[in-house]
Amino acid sequence: MRAFLITTTAVLAVGVLAGCGATPDASNAAGQTSSTTSSDQPSKTAPEPPSDVVEPTPPAGKPQNPSSGEPPVTLGPDGPVVPDGVTEVPAAQVDASALPTYFEYGNKVWQYDGGFSLQMFASASTSCSGVAARVVDQSSDTVKILVQPLDQPQGGDPDGGVCSMVMTPRPVTVTLDTPLQDRKIVLSGGR
Repeated sequence: MRAFLITTTAVLAVGVLAGCGATPDASNAAGQTSSTTSSDQPSKTAPEPPSDVVEPTPPAGKPQNPSSGEPPVTLGPDGPVVPDGVTEVPAAQVDASALPTYFEYGNKVWQYDGGFSLQMFASASTSCSGVAARVVDQSSDTVKILVQPLDQPQGGDPDGGVCSMVMTPRPVTVTLDTPLQDRKIVLSGGR
């Protein structure tokens, strides 16, 4: 008896579930059966974007590919050589207190490309490593830049065994989302 009840319940459940998916239409009313084809189902592919969508353009003056050019400020025998169109950020606007003491030009930062690009000089922690800089935070009043040593030696391949005998300051650049203007620059060192 128990098996009969379970079987009957299962058959009724299948019938109810099958009936839930049926939609009445004119062909079913006439006694005809209906089948659903894939063309009746809504499409699950993403709609094509309109052809008149325009890609956003960077703000005027922002460099398209800042890493493609050489840093504009170079080091000469008497210190930094600053070309036209590049200005030094006022010292009061630069906080370099968190940089290691061996950064010879650690408190000097230059801006160019309308204030979108910044350059500074940094030294690695050893004569066998390079150095890089990256923006870690930008707000309406502060730009935080991390200057970090790299595993790649300044003198070449890390397995080459040749390192420079003198730690020379290396130019590093970063690009901002908006021009620097009067925002404070906070420089820090580390990994």
